[in-house]
Amino acid sequence: MTAFTDANPGQTFTLTGSVEEGFDTLHGVPTTTLGENADHLMALGHLTDRAVLAVTNAYHRRVWGQRILPCSQLADLTRLGTKRIGIKVTKESDDYAWHFDYADRDDPTAQAATIIDIEWLCHEDIAVQSECPTCNRSSRSTNHTTGPGRTGWGHYHHCRYCDHKWPTAPARLPNLTKHRRRELPRPDGCFACFCVPEYSCTARCTIQYNPLIGQRLCATCRNQLPDDVWRQLAAVAYGTATTFDDLDDQRDRWLYSEALRGIPPTQATQTWQHRLTLTALRADLPPQSTSV
Repeated sequence: MTAFTDANPGQTFTLTGSVEEGFDTLHGVPTTTLGENADHLMALGHLTDRAVLAVTNAYHRRVWGQRILPCSQLADLTRLGTKRIGIKVTKESDDYAWHFDYADRDDPTAQAATIIDIEWLCHEDIAVQSECPTCNRSSRSTNHTTGPGRTGWGHYHHCRYCDHKWPTAPARLPNLTKHRRRELPRPDGCFACFCVPEYSCTARCTIQYNPLIGQRLCATCRNQLPDDVWRQLAAVAYGTATTFDDLDDQRDRWLYSEALRGIPPTQATQTWQHRLTLTALRADLPPQSTSV
């Protein structure tokens, strides 16, 4: 069969694993994704079980910055989630696109390929090292999940030793765009956790204006912290946006989770700034500031 660059539209050709064909080299194996949600990998050649695991691991680590976690789907990956097949590939147009069909097992012109089902694998983000604020053990991973005292989702570290969760300090290049003060999704929503009357965080949770911080708070958030702590949170600009849009939300998550542990907001603010600086150094990025 001809190569991709020499094929005409509608002509069958042999995949070479080149960049022009949409392939990347993972663990030395030409690999591409399949499906609208990239829930399968297709590698050229019939891979050994060891190579299947290596390619899958390299894809998650290098492309997505993720670590695969032990789970039943991983245990069954080589036994049930891997198919070694023959394919026949056709060029669709003069552009990049091509598609493949399954070839008969005894077709001598078929090209060997391995399909890997990665849709249900459990994984977590690989993050810059951060120390647990309760036991000081290190974590290098995060998950997009809910955190202590919050209904909204954010990126959190999870300590495997003491089970504490704490917000990540973002590690990215500075965004020079100036953002407005963060606004509530709804004027009748809770300032702290963003729940609204028809979707309250707990049953029969009421939302009322709190003059201590000049914002509306739901009963759950209002009762989680004493009035004096709310005053201190307001004093350190809790809920006020800076030049880093999503960083502000992580800062608020940090201040709130630390307040639940009994850490004064002024101390938590200083610790957060230290974590930003340390994270930037570990990620080899310019330090970020949360000054308002």
